[in-house]
Order: sequence, then C-alpha cells, then structure tokens
Amino acid sequence: MDYVTDTHSLVWYFTDDGRLGSNALHAFQNSETEGSVIVPAVVLAEIMYIAKKGRIALSFEETLTRIEECDNFEVAPLNAEVLKIADKIDADLEMHDRLIAATALHHDATLITKDKNIALSGVVSTTW
Repeated sequence: MDYVTDTHSLVWYFTDDGRLGSNALHAFQNSETEGSVIVPAVVLAEIMYIAKKGRIALSFEETLTRIEECDNFEVAPLNAEVLKIADKIDADLEMHDRLIAATALHHDATLITKDKNIALSGVVSTTW
C-alpha cells in the first residue's frame, strides 16, 4: 500500500516523536516492506519554512537526507495534474492541505495525517 505523508507526520516520524499516532507509525513501518511513502513537494516547502523559523528540531537538509536514504520514500512534484485535482476538491481546506490531499488522490494513496479537517472532509482516505 502506498501512503502520502503530511508535514507533521513526516517530521514526527523522522524525530521519533511520541505524538505520532500508532496507526501512522505502522503505516511508515509497513511501507519499509510493501509500498512507499510519497512526500508532496509542498510538505518539503513547509518543512523548509518551519525549520528556518526554529519551530522543529529537524532541518530541511536533514529531511532530504533521510528521504534519500530510505528506499521506500519518494518526492512527488507539484505539477499541473495535482493542481487540477486540487481545484476540484470541494472542501474547506487550507491551500497546502488541499495540495497534500490532491497528491494522495493522484497517487491513489492513503494520507498519513492528524489533521481533523482533512479526515472529516472525506476527500481522501486517511490514517493516524
């Protein structure tokens, strides 16, 4: 099974943060043997931003290194196909959440997220 990760899920997984939900942790671990974790480009942009602001202990460079070291991780570009899907999402989501959900829809993947707005929207399958 393939998964798409949101920002906090990825940061908390890479930093072994206890706030990561047990189902989310299982999804990351399961992808090591089956499927992959897709990281939307917008997630990397958000990590770059919050790392420079000092809001997370993980740097942007460390994040990229971890992704490159893991065979089961891949970065998904923000392209016209994802934008077209995002444009059709009829839910009250913030722009970055809409793009992350659209990436999950594009890849027919489950979204690893704690975000209740995304989960309750029913736009995409989620796990936490």
